[in-house]
Amino acid sequence: MGGSAANADNIERDLDAIVQSYGKVGIFTGTVLVAHDGKPIYEAAVGLANRETSEPNRSNTRFNIGSIGKTFTAVSILQLAEAGKLKLSDPVSRFLPNIPYAEKDTITIAHLLNHSAGTGNYMAHKDYAASMGKLRTIDAFLPLIYDQPPSFAAGSRFQYSNSGLVLLGAVIEVVSGQSYRNYLRDHIFKPAGMTDSSLTLEDEPLPNRSIGYTRHGDGSISSNVKSVPPPSSDGGMRTTTHDMLRYDQALKRTVLLSEASKAIMWTPVGPDKDYAFGWRRQRAFGDTVIGHSGGAPGISAVFHRYQNSGYTVIVLSNTNMGADDVAEKIEARLYGKPVQLAVQADSDMMLALDLVMRGDLRGAARLYDRNPDHAPSVYQAARTRIDGGFEITEAIALLDRYLRFDTAVQVAPPAGAWWRKGLAYEQLGDKVKARASYLQSLALDPAFDKAKQALTKLDTPAT
Repeated sequence: MGGSAANADNIERDLDAIVQSYGKVGIFTGTVLVAHDGKPIYEAAVGLANRETSEPNRSNTRFNIGSIGKTFTAVSILQLAEAGKLKLSDPVSRFLPNIPYAEKDTITIAHLLNHSAGTGNYMAHKDYAASMGKLRTIDAFLPLIYDQPPSFAAGSRFQYSNSGLVLLGAVIEVVSGQSYRNYLRDHIFKPAGMTDSSLTLEDEPLPNRSIGYTRHGDGSISSNVKSVPPPSSDGGMRTTTHDMLRYDQALKRTVLLSEASKAIMWTPVGPDKDYAFGWRRQRAFGDTVIGHSGGAPGISAVFHRYQNSGYTVIVLSNTNMGADDVAEKIEARLYGKPVQLAVQADSDMMLALDLVMRGDLRGAARLYDRNPDHAPSVYQAARTRIDGGFEITEAIALLDRYLRFDTAVQVAPPAGAWWRKGLAYEQLGDKVKARASYLQSLALDPAFDKAKQALTKLDTPAT
């Protein structure tokens, strides 16, 4: 499957083939909208919005977009800066004087926006799970956040922080005199014409709402109603693909922000060269792509704006992890790159990766083992065992099988596979074979640092 950004022949057919392949193998349920210069060139709705009622996903289904909501907080802050009500250089203590951090006078609005403030993740707080049902306003989040002091000096490094964006929501409320949800309604949703968007709590009524679902290793599926994080200024708003396109077009014009403010918002100046103020800015396919993704239990979403070509890609899903892969394949097709449709091995592999993130490495290994003729699955089956420290002899046999695949289908270079064999032999206590494996890795790639470091460590006597 191929084409080019300039050649739109069969583009709709090809994009639909991609999306439907992901739906068929259970990776993706949700809605997709691809636009060029603000005009939709492809739309799709796949799967069920609610499995209990068999309600299908439609173009007007409202999805939880997770951390894409951070871009709305960024726009709100830049609007308030335009109005002269705050400066990005202002310390957070100017607006939140009761914040208990010793560093509060050195943490600026800009630090919070580009995740360099040192603030952490309130979801990791020991009391978060017990508090979830009470987190209905910005103020309710603050005790959890205030109980987690910054882990480094502001501006010194990047650390993605949900807590920092909630603090910005508190700043927005202080400066504007409105609740965060009402500020979004009046200053972003209404001006942009986003009539189907809101910051809605899970127990509040909302028509056309999707329910998020998580797949498990045993084939079962559970809803996220009790596990999804409460919506706030770090994410969790509800919207549709069409409203997201309206947001995109409002940003393309000066409906929400001036050109000068947009340039500031989209220019990385912090420790991470790809993260600006509440937005990611990267290079892809020779173009500049600005956007964000979102993910949580039962939630996966992507919003990408290609600055030079004029493409906008919006993928909203009510299943885990599917949106990123769908968006990646769509974008490759838009730019004329070869694309493989999703197969069952991809579905098993994606679920296995999710199980790894949830700490179920043995369950993930069993899923990878379902596809012994799929090179990526075989490699991950070995890697998962080595990382987890179990079934090491089987992991070595899997790497031997992986090395027999054609390099065209290998996901890791042979040097990387030999390095992992060395790690496995070390776990078995066989330093001779470990050393031989590292040397073979370096013979294939003399510049492979991980093999160099492993060999040096192996040959360094313990002190």
